[in-house]
Amino acid sequence: MARHERMPTDERRLAAAKAAAYHCGAFPTVPTISADELVRLRDTEEKVVVVDTRSAAERRVARIPGALSKEEFEMAIEDCQDATVVCYCTVGRRSGAYAARLAKSRACKSVLNSEGILMYSYLDAAGTGPHALVDELGAPATRIHVYASPWDLASERFESVKFGVLGAIGAAFE
Repeated sequence: MARHERMPTDERRLAAAKAAAYHCGAFPTVPTISADELVRLRDTEEKVVVVDTRSAAERRVARIPGALSKEEFEMAIEDCQDATVVCYCTVGRRSGAYAARLAKSRACKSVLNSEGILMYSYLDAAGTGPHALVDELGAPATRIHVYASPWDLASERFESVKFGVLGAIGAAFE
């Protein structure tokens, strides 16, 4: 049984928000954008590029629709110079590190770090419509990869998937 499985939804959401604030806060030079703000930004701005900084295994389970992997983004970076780039991972740590490097390089107009897919999972929009999380086939996601037990804080609407010890070590070096 998952560590947070019996935790009520409001407590799970609060714990996810605290984890995101802590991890995003490690990168004070990169502005953080909430999941709600990300949806509004994508609805109102013409050129927003979302970069999923998680491993391929995590992306296969669920991702924000239209998000590029780091590799896909880096191959298209020339086309993204005038875009607002929003990086995300599980709770903002890996994406924050990537966003900080990207902002320092000045390759893009604006670089933001997202609170992560855990907070995104709590949005009503995450379940249906154009902002619904999708699996590797583009179908609505029913699961979310939470990386490991300490981050098993996704909305109860989604089944949590975690790495084992060896998988987490491998993903850390991907």
